[in-house]
Amino acid sequence: MQARPAQPPHYQRYLFWLGTRIADIGLWTGAAALLAIVALNAVNIVLRYFFRNPLSWAEEAMLYLMIFGVYVGAISVAWQQAHIRIDAILDFAPPTRRKVLEIISTGVLAAVLIPVVFASFRVVSLLFDFDQRSDALHLPMWIAQSVVPISLLLIIVMSVLRVFVQMVGADGKSLADSKDSTGSKDLQA
Repeated sequence: MQARPAQPPHYQRYLFWLGTRIADIGLWTGAAALLAIVALNAVNIVLRYFFRNPLSWAEEAMLYLMIFGVYVGAISVAWQQAHIRIDAILDFAPPTRRKVLEIISTGVLAAVLIPVVFASFRVVSLLFDFDQRSDALHLPMWIAQSVVPISLLLIIVMSVLRVFVQMVGADGKSLADSKDSTGSKDLQA
């Protein structure tokens, strides 16, 4: 009889599933924002050059969509650990130290972003109190600016969650390295 490797705890598999789904939503939402920019730009070009009547709010809308797409896409990048960092130190470190360096790296990321999140929330609350609106769209600026603190907070949460999920289980493998029968990195529920 062969010994089966220990399965990670159910909550750990659920957290991995949840993080992956949130990352997918961020990625698809960012892609949808980019497609909306392309469509809006195409419509505005047709209106400008063929009908001599462009949309006055199109440039502003495309700018806000671009900012939105970048920030929600960054949530997915944080989960996939594809953000800019110095991997040379991690690559040359032994596996036991690599885990510690991952935790330190995530701690530094959180330490840098937490003050930015608090400052951004203060800016958003001031924009809400003053009821400031954009020039062309007349969109409340607190709505447009709230993507910054919310996304940065989710980046922190996703990075911490990823490090937690990657902790070594009883079988000596991280949860992210587990493979199902099809060879994909997703876990079976």
